[in-house]
Amino acid sequence: MSDRPVQSHTVHGGISDSAALLELSGVLNSSQSLDFILGNVLLTAMGKLLITKGVVLVAETDGGRYRARALKGLADTHFAAMYHIEGDWHGLRRVDDLRSAADAAREDAGSADDTCALLDACATAGLTALAPMILNGTMVGLVGVGPSLHARPFGQPETEFLESLAAIAATAVNNAVTIERLRGANRRLDTKVQEMNTLFELSREMNASFDDQAILRTLGYALMGQLRATRHLVFAWDGATMQPVLVRVPGFTPRVELFGAITDITDPVLLHEDDADAEDFRAWAFSQGLRVLIPMRSQNETRGLLCLGERFGVSDYGAQDVEYLLALANITITALENARLVREMVEKQQLEHEISLARSIQKGLLPAVLPTPPGYEIAAANESSLQVGGDYYDAIALSNHEFILAIGDVSGKGIPASLLMANVQAALRAIAPLRLPLAEATERLNAIVFTNTDSDKFITFFWGLLDTEAHTFTYVNAGHNPPWLVSADGRTRPLSEGGLILGILDEVPPYDIETVPLEPGDTIVTYTDGVNEALSVDLVEYGNDRLESQLITLRDECPATIIDHIRRDILTHTIGAKQSDDITMLVVKRLPGA
Repeated sequence: MSDRPVQSHTVHGGISDSAALLELSGVLNSSQSLDFILGNVLLTAMGKLLITKGVVLVAETDGGRYRARALKGLADTHFAAMYHIEGDWHGLRRVDDLRSAADAAREDAGSADDTCALLDACATAGLTALAPMILNGTMVGLVGVGPSLHARPFGQPETEFLESLAAIAATAVNNAVTIERLRGANRRLDTKVQEMNTLFELSREMNASFDDQAILRTLGYALMGQLRATRHLVFAWDGATMQPVLVRVPGFTPRVELFGAITDITDPVLLHEDDADAEDFRAWAFSQGLRVLIPMRSQNETRGLLCLGERFGVSDYGAQDVEYLLALANITITALENARLVREMVEKQQLEHEISLARSIQKGLLPAVLPTPPGYEIAAANESSLQVGGDYYDAIALSNHEFILAIGDVSGKGIPASLLMANVQAALRAIAPLRLPLAEATERLNAIVFTNTDSDKFITFFWGLLDTEAHTFTYVNAGHNPPWLVSADGRTRPLSEGGLILGILDEVPPYDIETVPLEPGDTIVTYTDGVNEALSVDLVEYGNDRLESQLITLRDECPATIIDHIRRDILTHTIGAKQSDDITMLVVKRLPGA
């Protein structure tokens, strides 16, 4: 269809234009093009009334606001604004009459409204009359026309024609506007669908990699390719501070002292010229050519920031762009967090594997089989509070009747303690065959520990020489929990002679030694502080008194049974509480009748 008026007779006198208007109605309602409809409305009015200029204003979706959608004989600047009109008009209105009423209202109110602005625009453009397009009692638009070439005011026929023309056009205009809005909604929906598909693809690609740099490269391609950002900058939290992790800003000049403020940004920020004068992060960002800041949020915390510069060949960032960027920022920070968690999981698994190996190695350092001195019985047990620990025991046969028995407790827990324990074990195995006096051998152990450890590391240590022919036990206690010597008749005594713990001083005072006889049925019970200091849920220690009482009760039992009963009694005491320290025991007993 062409933009030409429907042919009919010129309006004058009493000539009827029903046929022409009927034809026009069919033409207008057969089209879905708002421009075609409005153009034909104006051309028909101009051709029938012999006028040279006109405008059609159409209502916006929010109601009460009208915008010029078609102009004939006028410049676009005549009606460049959006106009607000209170209420609905009915019937043809002369611009002069409307302006007079508006001027009176303006004087009463002391200010002008948008209706006055519309009337002023009509007067400036030389329009003389406005005809409302009414549909179901609602004004969907206005038809404004200038004077006829005859320079005569519109009479009754002209007025009726314009009102009829506006009434006929109302339905077609409303339908075309509805279709136009539906198409706009469909375009927006298509854009949303495309954005969602893009975000889905980006999310899939980002989450397929656990490499931060690969994730950030994908983000950079999206910012440059889809959003056409001329520059971009991405910050991410490294656990202590915000650091720039992706920089595409020519002449980038960081201001590290300002980066701490990034965590306070919780909503999108559009930067403007006003930000340039401030002394803060926003001013710095604006100076770098950045125009929008998008926080990257995770668990209600800002864990990063997406900063973008102007867009190549595109207008400023709109609400839809910001919404898309928020989704993109969320996908990115989620992928980065997932990558971090996966790395931590892998590192944890690797550490657990290494600790498991360390535990196996440590268990291998403890004697797999204890010696069996004639007339004596030995048993031992070790239970770490962690996978590896710092407790140590050993039993070494020097001859068929001489045996070294040792127990130690390294300060601390875990891998560092286990490494120091291994060092002590190696030193003991090297020194024991030398058959040095126990006091001198203990001094050598102290020197080795002092030389190979930091000042905050030390070892409580107890060891002795069991002579199964002489039935004696010669020992040195280097700051360890005194073992109990329990006689067959129930008497007890602690074995406490010795000196300082190992590793505190380079040169220590000479260690004291003691030799105790062992009668048939006598038992020596050595243990680490994980036994007597075991805590209940109420933080009450197991205690030396309870241990001593149990050992008296168990004096007739074999070493393995003694250890088992003590361990179960500790479990009863600590029920519901976590094991707080390593538990190690070494028990030797002279058999009755031996």
